[in-house]
Amino acid sequence: MKVIKVKTDSKNYDIKVGHDLLGSTPLKKLVSQKDILLIVDNKVPEFLINKLKNNLKKSSSKKINSMKINASEDNKNMSYLAKVYDYLIRNNYSRDCIIFGVGGGITCDMTGFIASTFLRGVDFVLVPTTLLSQVDASIGGKTGVNHKGFKNMIGTFNQPVQVIIDTKFLKSLSKLEIQCGLMEVIKHGLITDEVFFVWLEKNLKEILSLKPQFIERAIKRSIEIKAAVVSKDEKEKGLRAILNFGHTFGHALETIGNNKLYTHGEAVALGMLAATKLSESTSDLDSKVFDRVHSTIKKTGIKVKLKKKIFPKKLIKLMQSDKKKNNSQLKFILLEKIGKAKIKSISNEVTIENAIKNSLFY
Repeated sequence: MKVIKVKTDSKNYDIKVGHDLLGSTPLKKLVSQKDILLIVDNKVPEFLINKLKNNLKKSSSKKINSMKINASEDNKNMSYLAKVYDYLIRNNYSRDCIIFGVGGGITCDMTGFIASTFLRGVDFVLVPTTLLSQVDASIGGKTGVNHKGFKNMIGTFNQPVQVIIDTKFLKSLSKLEIQCGLMEVIKHGLITDEVFFVWLEKNLKEILSLKPQFIERAIKRSIEIKAAVVSKDEKEKGLRAILNFGHTFGHALETIGNNKLYTHGEAVALGMLAATKLSESTSDLDSKVFDRVHSTIKKTGIKVKLKKKIFPKKLIKLMQSDKKKNNSQLKFILLEKIGKAKIKSISNEVTIENAIKNSLFY
């Protein structure tokens, strides 16, 4: 087991990474004398949930309940969360309780938001079960729900007390879920670590086949990168924004498809291509970088073309409703080179349109 320490202004906590951790990782210090609620994505295999429950029963003498949710973008809203608040109130949970979120990125976002708002804040632990949530959503304390079609428009920053990453979950995932998770891993290499990106280029086949030493190294390094950024800028006042590379375009693509046409990973893949192309015209990025990014994404099996024709102007309009804008200018994360990203505001819509056309239409 590997322990990665995250230090932020609001809280320090451990991220535990390993294989088959659910039944063995020590939990007594976290849960002793606390009522426990597990919020569980209904897609998570029951035998893995039982491993966690049995571990918790050995660690706490208080009540342990679980609530299954249908974790989807359509349900990631205040109306759906009301069911969880109602359950907590009905079962007499107090401020001294602890909530475990077990599932993918949506479950992590929802659990963190519930924990930060129920009784003005209770402790929570995240047990991410998808590759994407293990390397991204479970790290850094961002929580949120969607509102009127826009992703994560209502949310908080709220750090967990621990994150437990059990790579055994990965065996239960589809090929697409692994591919989507790899988009965030690739992103982390592109924005901060050229050596890591080169390693990913060379070892994609082994990572995709979930060979333990390769997938665990990819997860561990990805977490270290994000944890280091979050430790320096917890509330996204500056540096942390680089983690949004590809997401300004990506979130607009998700919205244009009503969160059904593209998965988050697919949208981020296309978003990274558009952002890389935009970096050529606005940040003097070597054009060969786009070819490398395109080739790497394509080798994972993710589609590198739009599934449906869109008008660049419509995409830009959606981006202007995104959280990552600065007054009338759109704020993008761009590459100066592989391993170095920067934040830049761009007002010239023609430049943005051309980047979309030259990256996603070619």
